[in-house]
Amino acid sequence: MNNSILDINREDWLLWQFADSALPTGGFVASSGLESATQGGHVADINSLSIFLESSIDNYAYSSLPFVTDTWNANVLALYNGIFEKIIELDDLYEACTSNQITKRASKAQGVAMLTLFSKSFGTSYGHLPICFGLVTKCLGISIERTQHLYLFLYARAILSAAVRLNIVGPYYAQRMLTECQVFVENSLAKTCKLQSNQAVQTNPLLDILQGRHDKLYSRLFNS
Repeated sequence: MNNSILDINREDWLLWQFADSALPTGGFVASSGLESATQGGHVADINSLSIFLESSIDNYAYSSLPFVTDTWNANVLALYNGIFEKIIELDDLYEACTSNQITKRASKAQGVAMLTLFSKSFGTSYGHLPICFGLVTKCLGISIERTQHLYLFLYARAILSAAVRLNIVGPYYAQRMLTECQVFVENSLAKTCKLQSNQAVQTNPLLDILQGRHDKLYSRLFNS
């Protein structure tokens, strides 16, 4: 078989593995502020959930995706050209730019889980998710375009999984909403796919506040 076909098939296979809910990266223990938003009355039905999804994806694209992009691009350098120093610098910057401890905790837990998965199944610093995600996907040979799409897809899928478990929406309708999320992801990517980490911003401060209040909830199903 042609080597280029093998390369394409391998990338597709890895994307399917990353999209598999059985992949143990810890994404499904986080609600990305949805649980707090639900208890606070900000999300109460399908319409408000759709608004939350669109705003949350856009915020995540602006605040987090540039770190994935920069890490992926940094990893094309030779090891002795400062790749490790660059990754640690990006990880430190993400730590400084993340304003609340709940988001930091979730990011570190999922990032370290991804690195553990990579080292055991495929082949120090804070270990935040966007840094580890960019590093792992580059090492596995996944293109930057597919890496960015996958990163935001997994984020949207995790929120909708949380919505099902919070009984905001049923499992069948959640899949319909996930299909509709393609528009949100594509719109956000069009604005953020070229951004660098020093251009990362929060676009919705309310989401950051909701995530930061998670530990103060009377009862909690999720870690964040």
